[in-house]
Amino acid sequence: MIRLALPVLLLLIGTGWFAWSSYRRAAQAEQALAEVNAEHRALMHEVRSLERAVAAAEQGLRTLSSHPSVPRDVAVTADLTLADVRRLVDRKELDE
Repeated sequence: MIRLALPVLLLLIGTGWFAWSSYRRAAQAEQALAEVNAEHRALMHEVRSLERAVAAAEQGLRTLSSHPSVPRDVAVTADLTLADVRRLVDRKELDE
């Protein structure tokens, strides 16, 4: 009887250990995924804030370069800066 009970007992212990370790790995993976998702949301919030800032800067540069009291060299610099900002934004475009 003991010879039969020992393999069954070892099988139950092994199965329990495997189930517990699988559960712990799944819980750790779920925690890591939650952290990555939170970081992703924070980064996307920052990207949107930066996009709004770039849009405001573009509008300001557009207004500056078209204002009649602004000297020509300042207007040209503002236009070049606007083109540079657009080029940078186009290269760094993010998919959502």
